[in-house]
Amino acid sequence: RHFLMIKPVATLDDILHRGDWCAQLQQAWYEHIPLSEKMGVRIQQYTGQKFITTMPETGNQNPHHTLFAGSLFSLATLTGWGLIWLMLRERHLGGTIILADAHIRYSKPISGKPHAVADLGALSGDLDRLARGRKARVQMQVEIFGDETPGAVFEGTYIVLPAKPFGPYEEGGNEEE
Repeated sequence: RHFLMIKPVATLDDILHRGDWCAQLQQAWYEHIPLSEKMGVRIQQYTGQKFITTMPETGNQNPHHTLFAGSLFSLATLTGWGLIWLMLRERHLGGTIILADAHIRYSKPISGKPHAVADLGALSGDLDRLARGRKARVQMQVEIFGDETPGAVFEGTYIVLPAKPFGPYEEGGNEEE
């Protein structure tokens, strides 16, 4: 007789590819960007293809009981930055990630628990330049949702400066000795 060993998964939304890296990233945000902790920014999902962050409604609302535009912009900026950081780790590269240019379009007020989604399919650029000691330019789109409906689209251009030798990943290094 054969028995199936089945473990039920309530939802695929809680899957974290490289949960150790996600924990390091969130800790680095809290240490180096204190606003992220005050806003309650949390990593919700990373699949290797898609990166999703969220934050609570409470503390990020405006007087109209919708989400504050500045909080949404910050969430989108961190989401794009975070996906690039994770991509660097996947490729064993380090570097200093800098937001060079960005804009956001709000199509409607956002209410409910927000989440920002960055997908590799909405990204362009060449991180392999870093391996040759040259800076890289990455452009990406981040969608922001509230109550499961899209409410804003962020477009950002990030510059990644080559890694400092022997420094920690969180500070733009390559951690190699």
